[in-house]
Amino acid sequence: MMKKISLLIILALYQHIALAQAINVSVERLGDLRTARELRAPASVLSANRTVVTSEVTALISELLVDVGVAVEKGDLLVQLDDDNARLSLDQARTSLDALDAQITQAQRRLTKAEGLSVKDFISDDELIDRQTDLGVLQANRRGQLVAIQAAELTLTRTLIRAPFNATVVQRSAQVGNFAQPGTPLLTLVQTDLREVDAELDPRYALDIPKVSKLRYVSLGHQYPLEFLRLSDVIETDTRKIRARFRFTNDIAPIGSSGELAWTESTGVVPVSLIVQRGLEFGVFVANSGKAEFVSIPAAQEGRPAALDLPDDTLIISRGHIRLQNGDELILSE
Repeated sequence: MMKKISLLIILALYQHIALAQAINVSVERLGDLRTARELRAPASVLSANRTVVTSEVTALISELLVDVGVAVEKGDLLVQLDDDNARLSLDQARTSLDALDAQITQAQRRLTKAEGLSVKDFISDDELIDRQTDLGVLQANRRGQLVAIQAAELTLTRTLIRAPFNATVVQRSAQVGNFAQPGTPLLTLVQTDLREVDAELDPRYALDIPKVSKLRYVSLGHQYPLEFLRLSDVIETDTRKIRARFRFTNDIAPIGSSGELAWTESTGVVPVSLIVQRGLEFGVFVANSGKAEFVSIPAAQEGRPAALDLPDDTLIISRGHIRLQNGDELILSE
């Protein structure tokens, strides 16, 4: 009987010691602790096209209708080249076509006459074939001449150089009276009706960009709403960043401006007050079966909140975690 009483006393003593060593803590659901975090990355506004307008034909520059700083719309006339030679070539091509048409008419009559004589054996088969060949050659020449007319018309059209899109003239490389040849730079245009924001993203956040909220471009105190366009699949070797492109959804920032891409992280982060360091690692303590479990956050940095990839119903120790060690017994407080 005395042995049984002694055993009960010893067990009660051990339970008292275990309770004395357990640490009082409070816990909260991870989903209730997550807070939105704003992230930023360097960005700038680029035009979809920066084009050097060149001549496609050889001709003197008769007139330059725009200068640096002028805004133009698609189809506006920018440069007039001398078109005298082009018009002469077109007239000559049309005259040659008229001559061919006359020859074809004559050859057709001769062939018709030859076919009538051939029925009566008044001409040889060889002579009939010659007249058929003559007509075929003239008809082929006519088709070639039609192509020559089209080429001459195209050359004449190219003496009028027009804006390929809505743009602003940013550089003038030619003067009236200069002799332009194919490829000669005349003007430089920057497209204004299609501009994009180019950003350099840390690879840790890049894949999350398509689903984040409140995307915006921030520059000179102004914020411009954006929407995601595309993400490169290459990490650039010089910057170790991934490039992404965005477009404006409302107001637009000036082309060439520099600023930042700002966004709100989609998953939210754990407050910095809950992150502790154990050894060389940063992480949080979670309550698991009455014991403290240290969960490392590889991307965490000292003094900064961090994203934690755990279910929302995970119990995070929010009070008493500073003095915890992995495996400590817990007493959960209300």
